[in-house]
Amino acid sequence: MKRAFAIAAAVAAMSLPRPGRTADPFEQKLSPDRQIVQALNRLTFGPRPGDVEEVRRIGLAKWIEQQLHPEQIAENPVLAERLAPLDTLKMPPAELVANFGPQRNMGMAMMTAMEPPFAVINRLPQAVRFKIMQGTAEERTAALDEMEPQVRAKILAALPDNVAEHTPKYKEEAAAARKALEEERRAESRKRFPQLQDLLKPEEVAAARSGEKDRVVAAINRLDPEQRVAVVSMLPPKSQAFFPEYRREAQMKRTPQMVPGEDLKQARLYRAVYSNRQLEEVLVDYWLNHFNVDSTKNVAMAPFLEQLLIGSFERDAIRPHVLGHFKDLLLATARHPAMLYYLDNWESVAPGSFEVGPFAPRRGTLNGVPNSIIPNGLQRLSHGLNENYGREVMELHTLGVKGGYTQADVIAVARCFTGWTVRSPENPEFVFAPFMHDFGEKTVLGHKIPAGGGEEDGLKVIDILAHHPSTAKFISLGLARHFVADHPPQALVDRMAQTFVKTDGDLRAVMETMLRSPEFFSEGAWEARVKSPLEMAASTIRAMGAELTDAYATLQKIADMGQALYAKMEPTGYPDVAETWLGATSVIARMNFAAAVAMGQVPGVTADTSRWQGADTASIAKALLGHDASPQTLQAIATGLEGRNPSPAVVASLVLGSPDFERR
Repeated sequence: MKRAFAIAAAVAAMSLPRPGRTADPFEQKLSPDRQIVQALNRLTFGPRPGDVEEVRRIGLAKWIEQQLHPEQIAENPVLAERLAPLDTLKMPPAELVANFGPQRNMGMAMMTAMEPPFAVINRLPQAVRFKIMQGTAEERTAALDEMEPQVRAKILAALPDNVAEHTPKYKEEAAAARKALEEERRAESRKRFPQLQDLLKPEEVAAARSGEKDRVVAAINRLDPEQRVAVVSMLPPKSQAFFPEYRREAQMKRTPQMVPGEDLKQARLYRAVYSNRQLEEVLVDYWLNHFNVDSTKNVAMAPFLEQLLIGSFERDAIRPHVLGHFKDLLLATARHPAMLYYLDNWESVAPGSFEVGPFAPRRGTLNGVPNSIIPNGLQRLSHGLNENYGREVMELHTLGVKGGYTQADVIAVARCFTGWTVRSPENPEFVFAPFMHDFGEKTVLGHKIPAGGGEEDGLKVIDILAHHPSTAKFISLGLARHFVADHPPQALVDRMAQTFVKTDGDLRAVMETMLRSPEFFSEGAWEARVKSPLEMAASTIRAMGAELTDAYATLQKIADMGQALYAKMEPTGYPDVAETWLGATSVIARMNFAAAVAMGQVPGVTADTSRWQGADTASIAKALLGHDASPQTLQAIATGLEGRNPSPAVVASLVLGSPDFERR
């Protein structure tokens, strides 16, 4: 009951306005020290020990200018060290598909060192093969009589049931041969893909499956290194976290299609914790959510394809443009295969684009390739016009739900983007397919697009949307909400929108307008935002000055808090307001994670609290928050310490779980 009350109080404290604020807190300026903390809380994933002093030394304005030009900042060598083993991060999509895609996985499953049964029949002389497969029962029997017993057994095992049924003399022998072949195949498969009971003694199997760290580690450490990888690959995720040195290799062995996605999630957390280019990482996080793609979506005929493409989407479509021009960012996301698959534009075709049957292209060729040999990944697309991307590119990516578009605009935009597709699942690159395109006249938001256009129709839509006044307002509102407050002042949003229009959508200039505004450094913005789970996890590790040597367990904790990375199903992304993260389950998970990090109980995270030995509660709180804790937080910590050992780790856990820390 006491814990439930504490959780309810924490939720209320995070969601209610801060005490002592004026009627218009956005007009009340923060003190210089608080301005530094405000910048660190909004433009980074939280201050590390010494960051406040470093910004004070450099000067706040100069530090912000550096963050706005990340290419001028030397990157942290620790980050390079953490990313080095994650070799899939640099692979182009085609290489990822070749190495980790469905074909490769099917090939692994079929690698049994045994030839297909029918191959033995195909090697027979043509005359004998004809008698076996198409001759009379007497001819078939005679041909089988002349074979050596070992050869005959292989032939009988490969005979279809309807053929063996009409060979009375060898009917039972054929059944026995098929049974023996099946057993041989099972044994071969078991040999290549053994189970725990094949590698361990019964008592060791029980220990490995117990989930108890000491028992699991002891059981694995008794094995030779090669066996360890095989056994770790069969453990549940919780137990795999005990073996970071084997886990990736084990995953490569059992579920290779999952490796690129896991590499990407680990890289996301490593960058949040270690990158010196913090504003760039915060913006990548923001724009990935704005242009959300669900990596767990299964693409028809190509399962796991989105998981293989999402890394390229972040690397090639999002990351290069977060401080560039919005039009370039919009175009890069529109053309990327991950978005084309996610919002189904890859299969959107103009009504009547096929002359004869579902697979007969009508218009032109595809980059010079004759229609008759266009890859199957394109030829099978005959589902008609798909409005998904046409709607979301206006509602979510540019204009906003109240941006002034109609259903007729949705249809017209969808028609403009017909033919914007993907070459094939095996070679997932953007391509324009004329035979899928609607060449008729369209009208988009009052702009007439003449008939006879091709790929340019979509480019014109990108230009119209990027320069629409509603886009300037919608993008400015989103940025102001993320960096200033859930409900930012309209005057600030208007000034940012004006900058957007004047600079042709220069996102760096829009950010500068916001960061130079009095509203950003006001009491109204101070601690007005609640951290997302990723922000919570990264800021906890950074505040503790902890080392993150393995991201696996922390990523699971982030998902427990409600933010599974790269896996938000809806195209809206995660709503960027406090209420999104304040459910009771999420708050409990946050408090548990904070305590686990402080107490050294999260695998892969090592924190040293000895530097606070002998320090009082207020000093430890200030070190973690970057500023003095509120009286309410200090009182809550004092209550939480009643009857407990006030060690630095315990005090730290209470500070990290407080509303003061949950806000940013």
